[in-house]
Amino acid sequence: PALCEELKINSQKDRDQLAAAKDIAYKEGFYNGVMTVGEFQGQTVQEAKPRVRELLLANGDGFAYAEPEGLVMSRSGDECVVALCDQWYFDYGEAAWKKLAEECLAAMDTYGEETRHQFELSLDWLHQWACVRTYGLGSKVPWDSNYLIESLSDSTIYMSYYTVAHLLHRSLDGSTLGPLGITPADMDDAAWDYVLLGKELPSGHAKAEELVVLRRSYLYWYPVDIRSSGRDLIQNHLTFFIYIHTAMFPKSEWPRSVRANGHLMLNGEKMSKSTGNTLSLRESCDRYGADATRLTLADSGDSIEDANFEESTANAAILHLYTLMEWITEAQKALQQLDVSPDQAVKVGDIALRPASSPLTTVDKIFNAEMDALTLASGADYNKTMYRDALKSGFYEFIKSREWYVNVTADTGMHPQLLRKYITRQVIQLCPITPHWAEHIWKTVVGNTSSIMDARWPADLPSEQDHSLLAVGEYIRKTVRSARDAEISLQKRSKKGGKSVSAGVDLTKPKALDMYVAHEFPAWQEDVIGALRANFDAATGKFDDKQVLAALGAKGMLKNKKVMPFAQEIKKRVVLTGAKAFDRAVDFNEPELLNELLEYLKRTLELSA
Repeated sequence: PALCEELKINSQKDRDQLAAAKDIAYKEGFYNGVMTVGEFQGQTVQEAKPRVRELLLANGDGFAYAEPEGLVMSRSGDECVVALCDQWYFDYGEAAWKKLAEECLAAMDTYGEETRHQFELSLDWLHQWACVRTYGLGSKVPWDSNYLIESLSDSTIYMSYYTVAHLLHRSLDGSTLGPLGITPADMDDAAWDYVLLGKELPSGHAKAEELVVLRRSYLYWYPVDIRSSGRDLIQNHLTFFIYIHTAMFPKSEWPRSVRANGHLMLNGEKMSKSTGNTLSLRESCDRYGADATRLTLADSGDSIEDANFEESTANAAILHLYTLMEWITEAQKALQQLDVSPDQAVKVGDIALRPASSPLTTVDKIFNAEMDALTLASGADYNKTMYRDALKSGFYEFIKSREWYVNVTADTGMHPQLLRKYITRQVIQLCPITPHWAEHIWKTVVGNTSSIMDARWPADLPSEQDHSLLAVGEYIRKTVRSARDAEISLQKRSKKGGKSVSAGVDLTKPKALDMYVAHEFPAWQEDVIGALRANFDAATGKFDDKQVLAALGAKGMLKNKKVMPFAQEIKKRVVLTGAKAFDRAVDFNEPELLNELLEYLKRTLELSA
């Protein structure tokens, strides 16, 4: 009755609604129903159904029968029936085997909880899987040569073959023997059992010495560190991959990670030949070059969702890489001149350098700390296969930090030590994504004799970011932003004829700025910090946001538009530096820092005094 009302079924003529109701009722009964009478009382319908079937067949009260779900007509106009054919199954879902698969998944890195969740769902529903067919390409079933193993089941451990393929044959089709002179006939079952499973090799085997080399190569490369594949294969092939590895190999050789990805869209739309929205890899390389294509692919997305290849990004990538190459080329010329006269300042084009012996200033130290922080971030992103994030920290933000440093040191010049460090770091960080560009810069521009492929990831990194210096850098940027915002606000009010504009202000005259260093903070800011501090759990590092809002609301502070942005800023600081962020006293001398930056502030804010 409930389904009839919900689906508005009024009579037996409502066929579509009745079919939907049947489907809902059947699924509900199958998955959630419990047997109330008979031999299988207390068992779920899902558990009892195959046992009832077995009982009926055993007692002669029934026979196996199969039919299509609906009417199926052939092209000749004949009604089709179901042919019950012999079939081999993998018994996925068997309790002991499933437990091993779950153990393997628990230890694996899936690079995202959504991927892990899909694996867990697959392990829950996957049971018997028909694994053979009678036609097509594939390996024959060892115990029944009439059948071939279907492709999804036949491709679960071929990565183990990668570990020895280069030793077995030189050509793709295997027609040219490898360096060990091993023929296909030499690789009998005993040989494979030894190479892949470590079983004892029969004495007197013709290729015993050569097989030792294969075994060593296999052990060097296995287990699989990362398996990259499409998200649509999680529910079958990749789950089979886990199951078969746990059945065949010891725990030490189980897969370590699976990276699943979506499909690739083009300019925000699905690729389709019918609409003409297509771009092949070759076409992209011909149009934009290999490195710009790789950079755009890296920028297209990291999650399990569909990525998006934007051609505008590819065009911009060409310009970004060319501009950076030109800047590094000019910087390298300046460094070469400085090598000739290390005690003299050098200027080549827009590149100004101080003598190599000059001490590091506060700005130098900030730039150095920012480079370290961004290199740490990009390295962590690469390790997590988050290439868009690696590109953001190791390329876009790295350039942004350098541009700020160049601007601040325009009067005094950059320190050559930091410029060399920047160039080295920048090229190495981009190398995984744009290897051809990086190789050109590394050898042709910088002058290294070895390939960048032999370069190592920077080893001179600190264990963690220098939050104190990073905070000083943010203080400088925020000071400039505040001054500019104040000027813009003054200009807007002046144009509107606002009464709040001082009578003596003449916006056409040279600008002057008075800066004051406060020793106390506004009361509303102290109240915000107090609310955050009172509702912060140091053990978990989390805030009770509901209580924070309640505390601020009780004081009538939520109407102030400055409150929530300020609260978010403090929360970010706490995440980075811990509870000490609640103590707003800075770790540096503000007047000294501002005096050190006086010329920069006058220049960048266009001040006369």
